[in-house]
Amino acid sequence: MVNLSFLFKKLRINRLYFGVILFSLLPLVLVGTFPGYFYREYEIGYFLVFHNVTEIFSVIVSFSIFGLGYYSYSQSRNAHTLFLGVGFLAVGLIDFMHALGYTGMPDFITPNSGNKSSQFWIISRMITALVLFVAIYIKPNEKYKWAKSNLLLFFTFLLVGVVFLLVIFYNDWIPKTYEQGKGLTPFKKNAEYAIIILLFLSLLLYRNANFYTSKKQLQYYLSAFIVCIFSELVFAVYTSVFDVYNVLGHIYKIGAFCLIYKAVFIAAINDPYEKLIQTNRLLSKEIEENKTYAEMIRKSLREKENLVSEIFHRTKNSLQLVRSILMIQASDFEDDKNIQSIVEDTSIKIQTMSLVHDHLYANKDLSEIKVSDYLRSLADMVRHAYPPVGTEVRVNFQVGDGSLLLDTAVPLGLIFTELLSNSFKYAFPGFTVGNVLIRFSIEGNICHFEYSDNGVGLPAKFDLQKQKKLGLSLAKVIAEKQMGGALSIDGTQGFQMKLDFPNNLYRRRV
Repeated sequence: MVNLSFLFKKLRINRLYFGVILFSLLPLVLVGTFPGYFYREYEIGYFLVFHNVTEIFSVIVSFSIFGLGYYSYSQSRNAHTLFLGVGFLAVGLIDFMHALGYTGMPDFITPNSGNKSSQFWIISRMITALVLFVAIYIKPNEKYKWAKSNLLLFFTFLLVGVVFLLVIFYNDWIPKTYEQGKGLTPFKKNAEYAIIILLFLSLLLYRNANFYTSKKQLQYYLSAFIVCIFSELVFAVYTSVFDVYNVLGHIYKIGAFCLIYKAVFIAAINDPYEKLIQTNRLLSKEIEENKTYAEMIRKSLREKENLVSEIFHRTKNSLQLVRSILMIQASDFEDDKNIQSIVEDTSIKIQTMSLVHDHLYANKDLSEIKVSDYLRSLADMVRHAYPPVGTEVRVNFQVGDGSLLLDTAVPLGLIFTELLSNSFKYAFPGFTVGNVLIRFSIEGNICHFEYSDNGVGLPAKFDLQKQKKLGLSLAKVIAEKQMGGALSIDGTQGFQMKLDFPNNLYRRRV
């Protein structure tokens, strides 16, 4: 038998990266091997909703990377994250123009076409690859004369403006990337392969870099490169702008951008806080003797708390922007109940996550929120979204003064809004008065959450394991996988759900 551990060590392949490669390769193998089962082309209406959601999400992640790198620079003086931040600002803006210029969207100044959107796409991907490659040679702890945030911002907008003018008004100056009825041009395919080569070189160079503050940060970057390579590979072989390869490519892209965001977050926010905590421990014995040092530390903490507060505020605004764009897009399909239902449910989930940032922004503690206030806000939101007609729905709370960290509050909020939305929509047909009861308590490190209504309950043959739609299935996945909890459901007399989950699964970040 071959010793896999020895093989990994010999080939210098980390198990984590091997897993990322295998996970990314599996969908492509399935589609390529069994095209009759997995390959398909989607109707333009459905695909546009998916495309706009994924592109806007990736734009928000790009802007978030910009926010982390740009707004933390005054404190961290990290030229590496500053460069990545302004680079991804350009990527986000061009990706947004790519979404607006996509086939099927209203004309973006000039008539939209597959060639127009793919030109924006290939330019954005090339900028992404170049930014990641050049960033290797920018050391976080060194000073550079050009590392001025406003100067880099100016050149970023200049670059985006040039790209806008070229693609919109001087389209013939750029080689064609897509021809209707024929698919990708040789230039588009060769450009994708060039990007893949550049990403692969970046992966090798990053792997041997020595200026990263933690192993986890390096793992995020290398994993992002691997997923990026698969994304570009997919977009080098697709034939239709509405096929399953396009879907996979956009999913890969979102995954890669999220990994890059995590790496930048570690460098811009997490590591400075870790260093600050270590400094506080060393100075704790001297604070009583030297008030000057104590005041300096408090001032530094206040500045960083303001920085994190600003990030929460901007994230909340970005989520609201996504919701608004979804609602605008859905207005083009007023007669399609499936799209309206998907957008409505997605809007509720976005508002659920946005409300967390609302409470964090209003709270002095940026790590946790009060469960009672958060659940009541969510109940008001659901009542406003699904006002009962002919039925008075009473929502009763038996919730103490417990608090939850952000990582636990968000999934609990998603579960709660899913359940309450179902109660408002389906539980009380023909009822004059409906009652919903919510209980929450914390005993030691275990949180107890109970939800019940006196409605019609679940269908007699209801099997949660066989549900294909989101809803209770999503609640079960979130509860067991993300929260590490135990969930039980009873729908025989009304509806009851109990969820017990640990309160120490995550740690405070601020």
